[in-house]
Amino acid sequence: MPEGRSRQKLRTRRALIEAAGALIREGRAVTIAEAAETAEVSLATAYRYFSSPQELLQETQLLVRIPDVTADLPADPAERLDTLITRVAELQFGDEAVWRALVRAGLERWFAQREHVHEHGEPEIPTRNQTRLGHTRTALEPLADTLPPQLHRRLTMAVTLVYGVEALIATRDACGLDPEEAQDVMRWAASALLEKAIREAPDE
Repeated sequence: MPEGRSRQKLRTRRALIEAAGALIREGRAVTIAEAAETAEVSLATAYRYFSSPQELLQETQLLVRIPDVTADLPADPAERLDTLITRVAELQFGDEAVWRALVRAGLERWFAQREHVHEHGEPEIPTRNQTRLGHTRTALEPLADTLPPQLHRRLTMAVTLVYGVEALIATRDACGLDPEEAQDVMRWAASALLEKAIREAPDE
């Protein structure tokens, strides 16, 4: 493909992704037609890039500048965990609408896949990645030789539940907290789980 045409295709794709982000932040439903109109491209062109709103919503992750939240974590496990959760919370509360849209897209993919599996009997494909789980494992890595394997695993899974976008939604919608208090609750919950795991560890 000629270089000029390749750059144009990238610009068109980016324009559609940015249009989806704008729709999300305005509280409007993301459809291919709306994104095409906002991006000022034809509907036919938009469908050549994205076959469904769910596919387009997945790409909105490109709008979120995601730093390495596990870079330069402190050595102390409690401080590592607190730093990680603070970084993730600040990132997600800073662009809450986009992260909520990603959750919606994931749920829609789950239902679509469930229907497809029931109709065709094909194996399921994961609708979410395990990035957050990986972050938690990195934060709790210093305890791998201190806690029994099963307790370390349970702590990892439990901590993964109390931060991230689902925890954001729970603290905001179910608990009615503002972002600052929601972040404090996430950090407190993770700290409490860590302290409990350390207390349950057998003495050497």
